[in-house]
Amino acid sequence: MNKNFLKIIFVLIVFNLSLIKYVYAQNTLKIGVIDVKKVINNSKYGQEVMNQLQLKYNELSEKIQKKAKELQELKNEIEKKSSLWSQEVKEKKQLEYQKKLRELKGMQEDAQYEMKEYEKKMLDPVFKELEKVIKEFVQKEKYDLILEKNQPGIYYASPEIDLTSKIIELFDKHYTKIKKK
Repeated sequence: MNKNFLKIIFVLIVFNLSLIKYVYAQNTLKIGVIDVKKVINNSKYGQEVMNQLQLKYNELSEKIQKKAKELQELKNEIEKKSSLWSQEVKEKKQLEYQKKLRELKGMQEDAQYEMKEYEKKMLDPVFKELEKVIKEFVQKEKYDLILEKNQPGIYYASPEIDLTSKIIELFDKHYTKIKKK
């Protein structure tokens, strides 16, 4: 009878351990991290938009550089020829220089604002499409939590939970589909 009792106890212990393992497996969280900046920079859609942003930046930068060159030329003229000019001409050139300097500063501020607005206009659709891809992925793969890898407070994330490459791959496929439409 002792042997049967021990067998029953042993079976119950094994059963309880497997039950605990099952319950524990059901309650674990599935967590992943994504480097959104890397997704944008390395995905087809993100690269296309980043190229457009670079073109806009170059265009605005060229205008500012042209204006800065004009300003520098005027400054050089003032420095070289001011000793030959009358007081009235000197004052006129100084006022012209100050006016062009204010125009340059205003132009720089306008360019910054324009670039910021253009960036928002161009990147918002990318982020919306990326959000769709991530939501679909999370639902399909049953993730409980996805974190942005580069957010404050995340000091380390195991490469095993880094989903960035997978998301880039899925985002490229998604972009190919929406681009055909």
